[in-house]
This record gives sequence, C-alpha cells and structure tokens, in this order.
Amino acid sequence: MATMRNFWSSVMLTSGRYKGAPVPAHLRIKAIQPPMFDRWLRLFGETCDELFEDEVAEAFRVKAARIAESLKLALFFRPELIAPGKSS
Repeated sequence: MATMRNFWSSVMLTSGRYKGAPVPAHLRIKAIQPPMFDRWLRLFGETCDELFEDEVAEAFRVKAARIAESLKLALFFRPELIAPGKSS
C-alpha cells in the first residue's frame, strides 16, 4: 500500500515520492489480461466516488484511464509480432 500511496502522490501531486517502474512490475504478473483493466478502472472509479468530491474523483479517474491505456499499450501491443502487410 505504501507503494500505491507514493505512486498516486507522485501522479496527482507531483510529489516525486514514487521511484518505481510500473511497466516491469506489471510484466511480472503473468496472468494479467487487457479486460482486467476495465474492471480495475470501474472499481477504482467507485472508490474515488466514495472518497472524494466530484471534481477530485473525476481528476483521479481521468489520470487512471490514461495510465491504464499506457500500461495496456506497453504490456500487450507488440507491433513486431504483426506480420508485414497485416494489420491488427
């Protein structure tokens, strides 16, 4: 939980408290699949709604959606695996 607090402090407050590398950390989770991000975003959004006023909750949700998209691209988009002349 300390890592998550540091991460979100860095993201939302630009505190610089987080010094990790999210992509390699998530690459170690072998069972992670793209649909899991939608569920996580839904749960995260519900938690934001419970903890924060609307404007702050929305700011967290927007950041979380951007982070999720970046992570999905880093974890699952592999253009080198697409044969030449083929599109995905």
